[in-house]
Amino acid sequence: MKINKLFILAFALVGILFTSCDTRDEKEVSYEFNFGNAVTRNFKGKIVDNNHNPVANATIKMGSLTTLTDSNGEFTLANVPVLERFAYLTAEKAGFMKGSRATMPHDGENDMVIMLLPENVVDTFAAGTPKNVMLPNNVKVAFDGAFMTENGAAYTGNVNVVAHVLTSTDPDVFIKMPGNLIGERTDGTLSGMETYGMINLELKGDNNEKLQIATGHKAEIVFPIAENQLDTAPATIPLWSFDENSGLWKEEGFSRKVGNKYYGEVSHFTWWNNDYAYVVATLYVTVKNSDESPVNGVRVTITRQAGSTGDVLMDLGVTGANGTLSAGVPRNEVLIFRAYNTQGVLINQQVLPASPDLQRYVTVIIPTIDRLANPNIRK
Repeated sequence: MKINKLFILAFALVGILFTSCDTRDEKEVSYEFNFGNAVTRNFKGKIVDNNHNPVANATIKMGSLTTLTDSNGEFTLANVPVLERFAYLTAEKAGFMKGSRATMPHDGENDMVIMLLPENVVDTFAAGTPKNVMLPNNVKVAFDGAFMTENGAAYTGNVNVVAHVLTSTDPDVFIKMPGNLIGERTDGTLSGMETYGMINLELKGDNNEKLQIATGHKAEIVFPIAENQLDTAPATIPLWSFDENSGLWKEEGFSRKVGNKYYGEVSHFTWWNNDYAYVVATLYVTVKNSDESPVNGVRVTITRQAGSTGDVLMDLGVTGANGTLSAGVPRNEVLIFRAYNTQGVLINQQVLPASPDLQRYVTVIIPTIDRLANPNIRK
């Protein structure tokens, strides 16, 4: 299965590709990924708008720690209590929808990027009658007309729809989306996820109060499947909602494939995501110079070896000061590993064979000649 052609989140876990057997059967493997023990880690990052311009004075929160972005949209947080394989950060500013990022933190400084989406109203209609709201990329949301306020009272005024569609082929999808692609299944276990498209939708009333679908009612979401994913799209796919408190996606129903579209029903609105779930292995990456000194700032990506387009599957992030990073990857998949310097120049590429191991390791040694040719590789 495949995700998209782009960079994938300043950290994301996703994937599935093809080997000699169909790895969809991986869901039967008895293994529970976990986030490890409590540790402290350091973070820096940048908040940008949808034109990649910095967002100043955005409120950044990680656990009990809070800071603001500077005039360049940048922030730092030191000695943050997190888990070995999970750290969750939120970013908020008036005029934007809430943003967030989750990552598998490493020693040294963890670099994060979040793109905040504008809080623009895309449609307005009167409550009480059915309404089909058409969104970009031919995404449709069908309401039956029943709405309520956050305290459960019936609502009868105008409904303002604030929405953004994220296709799996959006080059910024993994800095726009919340959290990362780790989700909690209905049985409480954690899985990696491969996205087939997401939508962020909020409902507001005449006085800007938040609304929801009335209890006992549902809305239908119709989401076209990207052409490069049609050949791997399952007949039914888990539907996931994002939990802003935990930073995790939660499996909540499913969508059915009809032609080249997925049809699903939801009972409330937040971020929603059509994703295939897979077993996660942890990939540990170390990048160092020929003299054994660690290399900071090397970006690592993973792609599928086979599939209909060979799209980028995952951007694992960048190495920290100690030259390391770790991230979740699909278990038992043939993957193509690539490492890039700070100028985006490819400095290493290798094929990682399929492996049933739950922990995998890659070491990149940068020869002296490459180091001299690419002075932007930092120690």
